[in-house]
Amino acid sequence: MESYKIHRQLSRGLNCLPSCESVNLAVMSNSPHEWYLRIEAVNLDHSVYDTNDISTIRGGSSLLLDAVRINDKPEFRDILIPVSVGASTGLYEMNVSSDDEMRALETKVREYLKREPYNHFATFVVATIKRSLAEAGEQLVGACALQQYRLPTFAFSAYEPLPKEHEECEYGGVRPAKHTLPGKKKKVSHAVYVRREEGKRLRKDLYQSCLDGNYWQFVDDLEELAQNDSIAVIHLDGNRFGAIRDHCKQKGDYQQLDKSIQKIQKEAICNIARNSPKAGEKHRLETLLWGGDEIELVVPAPQAWTTLKRFFEATAIKPCEIGGKQFILTWSAGVVFCRHNLPILQVRGYAEQLCSIAKQRLSDAPERFIASDNRFSYLNMSSFEMISREVEPFIKSYHQPASVEEFTFSMQEIEQLYADMVTITRSFPKNKVYDIVELIQRGEAVDALVERALKMVNSSSRAALESVIKRVLSENDKRWLLIGDLWNLVGGETL
Repeated sequence: MESYKIHRQLSRGLNCLPSCESVNLAVMSNSPHEWYLRIEAVNLDHSVYDTNDISTIRGGSSLLLDAVRINDKPEFRDILIPVSVGASTGLYEMNVSSDDEMRALETKVREYLKREPYNHFATFVVATIKRSLAEAGEQLVGACALQQYRLPTFAFSAYEPLPKEHEECEYGGVRPAKHTLPGKKKKVSHAVYVRREEGKRLRKDLYQSCLDGNYWQFVDDLEELAQNDSIAVIHLDGNRFGAIRDHCKQKGDYQQLDKSIQKIQKEAICNIARNSPKAGEKHRLETLLWGGDEIELVVPAPQAWTTLKRFFEATAIKPCEIGGKQFILTWSAGVVFCRHNLPILQVRGYAEQLCSIAKQRLSDAPERFIASDNRFSYLNMSSFEMISREVEPFIKSYHQPASVEEFTFSMQEIEQLYADMVTITRSFPKNKVYDIVELIQRGEAVDALVERALKMVNSSSRAALESVIKRVLSENDKRWLLIGDLWNLVGGETL
């Protein structure tokens, strides 16, 4: 995924670059110009997603967010004016008056990012340009992508002589161990240690705006978070936000878009957190990534439905106006239902692929998006531990002859589908569902078997059940595979 993003950035930006090797783009233009700086944290597979430890992942993502919000630091306050800031990317106007000052400030930013704690695990790219804002964006994206190609993908800590007997980090497995975690007797690298400590602090700060003056506690591991040993890993990503940003020509456009995104996210996370289930006094909710366009959550498996419903409901705000056009902001999601003890990096990768599947039917014109463009795809891994190929061909093979689209739903379908599945699981004979699925996968007719199964249902509820099944199937018998797959993924209550 990281390589694909670099190619996409290069294709958008390189054609706009001047024919020079300099990363600093001091280019004259006939348009009114200002000085701009773009900072981006890159190679996230080696700075965030290089360990299965939840606190380390959360801490890595929060430190990168802290790094790109560099205007909050005293030495850059009033010098870097934010234009658009996301989870790992920041675009700033530079309060300078000459190219020399621009180059000096760029150097100062680079040096800052080589300090504690970022230098132990993170890699950054920084580019500057003297252009109008309308011209600056794509050129800075291309310049940063070009830098990323030329950088090592792995951040090396300062050299330290190792003792004759040394061990590698028990969480990362690559860097040398330097610390022993209190109470765990685990030896970890300094890169893991600083991120893990930050991850503990992030939990409180992340939900601070939702606390209403109260102190919240959260479960400490996925086993405690799980319900019946099962969790749901949810990856959310904004739909065509890059294309929407292409319509931003003025600083106010960027700021309006960021404000709208942040408003939706804040409302969503507060609603999700306040209503999250508890184990005793502890909330059963984990946040791997929050900020910018992408969000990753872990919840007890049955809570996935209400979590998606609450998040998508938060998007139902008035459209934001960018460059004279109205945009309804929508998200897509990938959801993996699985046991709590599977490697989280593997599972979140599947969720990210599912999110991309959910986006496949989106148009390339985000100004035409409506609420139903909030979509999600899911994968039920409750009965197996890993897949040996990409998610999409796996679903096609595992659920043949059903298509991937059978397991993709819009925002409007969530509540009705869940309610219908509750009705079906309460009344329809479960063993007959698997018999029906087997017939479908053999290419045989199922009408007679369905009719016999319905005769086993109490006559007082039979008509309502038939109506519900008809709605779920939508005249497509292959959706019985969906019914069988969802059987154990819904709870006993309506959303």
